[in-house]
Amino acid sequence: MNLTKLRYLVTVDRAGAISAAAKVLHITQSAVTKAVADVEADLGFAVFDRRARGVVATAAGREFIDRAARILSDMNQLVSDTKSSRDTRDRVLRIGVAPPSLEGLMNRSIRHLILSHPEVRVQLRGTPFETGVQLLRQGDLDTLVTPSKPLSTAGDFVVEPLPPLRSLMFARKGHPLAGRRLKAGDVAKYPIISPDLSGPVVEPLMEVLSFLDSDPQRNLHILENFAMASGIIERSDAVGVVGHTYVQSQSFRTRFEVLDYDMGDPLPMVLAYRSEWQPSRAMTWLRAALRAHPPTSLSGQSSSHAG
Repeated sequence: MNLTKLRYLVTVDRAGAISAAAKVLHITQSAVTKAVADVEADLGFAVFDRRARGVVATAAGREFIDRAARILSDMNQLVSDTKSSRDTRDRVLRIGVAPPSLEGLMNRSIRHLILSHPEVRVQLRGTPFETGVQLLRQGDLDTLVTPSKPLSTAGDFVVEPLPPLRSLMFARKGHPLAGRRLKAGDVAKYPIISPDLSGPVVEPLMEVLSFLDSDPQRNLHILENFAMASGIIERSDAVGVVGHTYVQSQSFRTRFEVLDYDMGDPLPMVLAYRSEWQPSRAMTWLRAALRAHPPTSLSGQSSSHAG
C-alpha cells in the first residue's frame, strides 16, 4: 500500500465509480481496479460495495477512506510548506560578517549579487565572531564571512577559502612618521584609531600599545566608521588602519599615505556555512559574486568602511 493507491481510492469514492475515477486520474480503468483490489487485500475487508452504476463505500471502507483523505491532505500541505520554505530560502540570504568592522568588505560583492539577481533579498549584518558562529549554528544566519583561524576547530561548518586580507597603517600627507621605516615605539607616540579590538589588526596594534605605561586600550580610539576615522586622521597626527587595495584609490592617494610599519602576515578569510545544509541558489549566486569581487579587494569600497 502506498500514497498513490490511497489517492486512487479517495478519487473512486469522490467520483462514485471506477471508470469515472480513471478519467479523473488520467489512467486506465484496469489500473484503478487493481489498486482498489490491492488495498482491500491488504486490509482484509471490502472498501467498496460494487453496484450496477458504480460503487459505494462500506462502513469499514468509509472510515478508512476518510482517514486516507486526511493523510493525503496532510501530505499535500507538507509538500506545499516545504516548497514555500525552499522558495523563501532561495530568495532570502542572511549573511554575517565578523567582526563588524569588516562589513564594508562586502560592498562590491553584495552590490553585484543584488543587481545580478533582483529576486534575492539580502540581510547583511556585522557581528562579533562568537555571536556570528552561534547565529550560524542555530540557523539564524545562512553564511558567515570571517577570518579562518577561529573556525579551524569548528567541525560542523563547511569552510570555503577567500583571498586573504592585508592591513596597512596610514596617516595624513606630511605626517612626521611618513617616509621612514617604523618600529612599534615610533607609532606609539601618536594617537591610534582602530575599527575594533577583535579584528585582524589586534595583535600588531597591541604590540604598539605595549610601549605605553597605562592600560593600552585607554590609548586607542575605537571607531568602526571609516569616514569618521579618516576625517580625523586627515586633520590630525592620528594614525589608522586600512585594507591594502583601498590605498590604490585616487581618493586615498590625494589625502593619505601608507606608513612603513609591519602589520603582520595577510589574514586568511573564509565563507562558512553549516555542513548539513544544502546550499541554496542564493548561496550559489553569492559565491559567484565573491569570485567576481573578492571581499578583500577594497578598491571599490565605499568610504563608510575601509579599515
